[in-house]
Amino acid sequence: MSVIYTRSDSIGRKIVPAPLVTMNKSYDTDGDGTKRGSAYKITLTGTLIPFRGSPSGSYSSLNQAFWTLSGDPPDETYEENNEDFNHILRKQEALRWLFSEDGGVLEWQPSNGQPPIKCYPRVVSINFPEGQWADRGEYTVELEAPWVYINGSVELEDDTSTDLISSSSETWSFEDITGRENKQYRVTHEVSADGKLGYDGAGSLYENKNAWEHAKDFVDTRVSGSINSDTMFAALGASDKIAGSYSNVVNIDQAGGTYGVTEEWLVSDLSTYEERQFTVDYDQSQDEYSVTYQGKIEGVSLDSLAGNVSDLNQAKAAVPNVETARITAISYVGSFIGDKTLPISPDKRTFSLNQQDGTVDFTYIWNTSDSSIVFITDTAQHSYSLDNSLNTLTFSQNIEGKGETSTVRLANAKSAVYSSSEALGLAKTLAGTSLSYNLVSIVKAFDERQGTVRSTWTWTDKDAHSTEISIQTQEAVAVVVTIPIPGRATGPIIQNMGTKNSEIITVTIRSKRNTSQPTLATEPYGESGTIIGDSNTWNPQTGAAERTTRFLKET
Repeated sequence: MSVIYTRSDSIGRKIVPAPLVTMNKSYDTDGDGTKRGSAYKITLTGTLIPFRGSPSGSYSSLNQAFWTLSGDPPDETYEENNEDFNHILRKQEALRWLFSEDGGVLEWQPSNGQPPIKCYPRVVSINFPEGQWADRGEYTVELEAPWVYINGSVELEDDTSTDLISSSSETWSFEDITGRENKQYRVTHEVSADGKLGYDGAGSLYENKNAWEHAKDFVDTRVSGSINSDTMFAALGASDKIAGSYSNVVNIDQAGGTYGVTEEWLVSDLSTYEERQFTVDYDQSQDEYSVTYQGKIEGVSLDSLAGNVSDLNQAKAAVPNVETARITAISYVGSFIGDKTLPISPDKRTFSLNQQDGTVDFTYIWNTSDSSIVFITDTAQHSYSLDNSLNTLTFSQNIEGKGETSTVRLANAKSAVYSSSEALGLAKTLAGTSLSYNLVSIVKAFDERQGTVRSTWTWTDKDAHSTEISIQTQEAVAVVVTIPIPGRATGPIIQNMGTKNSEIITVTIRSKRNTSQPTLATEPYGESGTIIGDSNTWNPQTGAAERTTRFLKET
């Protein structure tokens, strides 16, 4: 029998004397005993003899150490001085080199001309047991191959689809998501396999694939993106539940030859699940409540991928409308607000959409004080100026409109604005003043988006036209007569007549913001004197008017 091993250089190298060949077949099984792969364990047990056989013990290079022609190689010349020991060592070196490549062609053929047997093995080990290594050296080469070829064809004893799988694992887990009103489960499916290298009849990688790629081929046939109905029924007692929000994770270890996939679903009795949270705030100063309803709806669409818009659409369709949200809130917190009632329309609604998670978050807020269509806040301020002895009263009304749309909210807010007389009455009450005031200004601000109106009134204790009055008095003085004397160098003669002239009072009244010429009464300030001068002016463009009257005071 001859044994030949051909490396990647396509040169067949003989091992002479031919080693004994032992071949055993073993099966790779999973934990439950299921066969996944098989392997031929091939053992070459032989003897190296100095100065004879192949490999040679006196080669110049390793690739020339083996006999490559027909027949057997001639014996080498015997040499003394322990050359037999050196030959054994060099033959061991050549044998290690020969089997340093996986996937070569190992061929052995009986001497009687029977068909050769071939395989493309992976080298497991080369062993040289202890010995004197003088006249011989024993060796053992262990190899492993998934297939053995007879007459050029593989021996088909088993299903070759799993021959290159050394082990596999497949598990299902069903996790009950606690606390959810509609029964939901997190289902996980894990499949993994360990692959092996295989070589075809040409000595190339089988199907040009590495070990992890053979593992992938095996795993991919068991990963479908759907939950096995029999498995679901065994775990949950039903096989018609909604399975969606599908995702998978792939794990590859190229060096280790492993490949695995983890699939995950959200399984639900219904197409949506809602989480609810309610908050009740009590305002003691107003004896009113604020009620907040926060919800999260998770959509589950059959066979949908995680992040698919179909999950989000399921969630959007389940968002409660205003009426349903109000009824739900009352059913949960009605006992906390006593005899108060929630208004038909909420103060505020917000929505947040997350396509990746297939969820919608929403919030409704009601105030029990909002039985009306608006919410009003009033503030008043009173100030006094030492500079001009002026009292100023300011009043602000903040109105937040209620309603379904911004247009309705703004319209409701506008309808609730106070009149100036209403504002003055509330301002005087809030500020605690009873003075008489005249309106100076009104400022209004409108926010269409928020549906709010802010109005500010300002009054002072000046009259409406900011009337100013000034009185000038020219006091009575002695009456003297000046008599000029021609030629008198010291000046005229001044003669005191022993009497006084009359006191003159000048009254001026100024008024602003007059749309027509006003009647300005100066008489009350003249102390019933005789009018000796009177003038009126009025500017139609500015509305400014002025009257000046001169009175001769009677004594």
